[in-house]
Amino acid sequence: MFGYSFYHVCTAVAGLLLAGVMFMSQGGKGAAGDRTSPEFRRFQTRFLVVFFIMMAADWMQGAYVYKLYEHYGFSMAENGQLFIAGFGSSMVFGIIAGPMVDKYGRKRGCLAYGALYIASCTTKHFNSFPVLMLGRIFGGAATSILFSAFEAWMVAAHTARGFNPEWLSTTFSRMYVGNGLVAIASGWLAQLAYDYAQHPVAPFDVSIAFLAAGSAAILLLWSENYGDAKAALATGLGDAIRLIRSDSQVMLLGASQGLFEGAMFTFVFMWTPSLEDAAPGQDIPHGIIFAAFMICASLGGAIFRILSQRQVLEVFMRSVFFIAAISMFIVAFSTNGQTTFLAFLLFEVCVGVFWPGMGTLRSKCIPEETRATVINLFRVPLNLMVCILLVYVDQLRPRTVFLFCALLHSICCFLFTRLIAVMKDAASAKAKEESTPADLVAPGGSH
Repeated sequence: MFGYSFYHVCTAVAGLLLAGVMFMSQGGKGAAGDRTSPEFRRFQTRFLVVFFIMMAADWMQGAYVYKLYEHYGFSMAENGQLFIAGFGSSMVFGIIAGPMVDKYGRKRGCLAYGALYIASCTTKHFNSFPVLMLGRIFGGAATSILFSAFEAWMVAAHTARGFNPEWLSTTFSRMYVGNGLVAIASGWLAQLAYDYAQHPVAPFDVSIAFLAAGSAAILLLWSENYGDAKAALATGLGDAIRLIRSDSQVMLLGASQGLFEGAMFTFVFMWTPSLEDAAPGQDIPHGIIFAAFMICASLGGAIFRILSQRQVLEVFMRSVFFIAAISMFIVAFSTNGQTTFLAFLLFEVCVGVFWPGMGTLRSKCIPEETRATVINLFRVPLNLMVCILLVYVDQLRPRTVFLFCALLHSICCFLFTRLIAVMKDAASAKAKEESTPADLVAPGGSH
């Protein structure tokens, strides 16, 4: 009983902390949000409403995918094959989705996300392995668009309207604070749909409604923007690869993102068996734990908003990777379920800071012409790692997996140390270049 109450208490405390930090982030006369214009706030609100609707459609499905396949009578091995198909599709399609979105339009890309995900949800009505496999492929392709096209559209639209680049951090912060809250609400709504219909396909039908509503809003309210619309698809992909290879800032940023996300999705698969192994015989309240994770992720987003006004972004992001590594080391060596859970909550706070922090850094470092392409290429290592994990997950001990995650976060910390040095050198070189004309004035004045 104590173990069950402990999860509830931690969730309540996390909720109170989130409320307090959000209140603090709204205060302070120096906050960037207090200096924004009404036009920017209207633009931001329109984007966020659509983004949250589309994210809700994604979150709605998460808790019931495995349950649906189980309901249809598929084995664990077949479930694994379906999940691998989804992540594999996201990895493969992500390579070409970026150039297509940059060339043919980010708005069209966001609409394609809605269409592909609707098709994926529709296949869930069929108790057919090939049809469900096709649905997983559609879903993986849609996911690769979700995590690139929306951000690329927002940054381009923000720039085209002449808004202050510093205001981007407020949008990224609100995206990921709200995303955690949307996840909690989506889980609750999915549960209601399941309870009403008494069938695990019901949440997918609600997801279709959200996707249709979000797509209609995009069609009516958003203007189109592009990367390099004149470049061929192969050229756009080649340009993105050359950028990553030649620009050390982009390479370090991309490597850090890929490694962190790979470790993060590994955590998603491993937290349930880890908590169950640490507390044998106890009834683990999965719904409460998921809510606590999402609250802590939102807490991280709120903390980011405060830190981004007071500290150098890349410096405190390095601290986030360090804390993430420590949390995974604690999990790897802990034999106590409560200690493990607290370490998981600490990691989720790091995830909440990571998303808006990396989004803000991407907006600074990645050129507009290939933004969606580069973002998708960053996700290739993530999907590859998850596919490998799914193949070998039954052969790996949780401690080994979490030690591997801790190692990945430690590497990210090292990469960001290098990124800080590279960015300082670039800033110094730029300052020297800008000051050069004044230093070249001829001695004795002009003649």
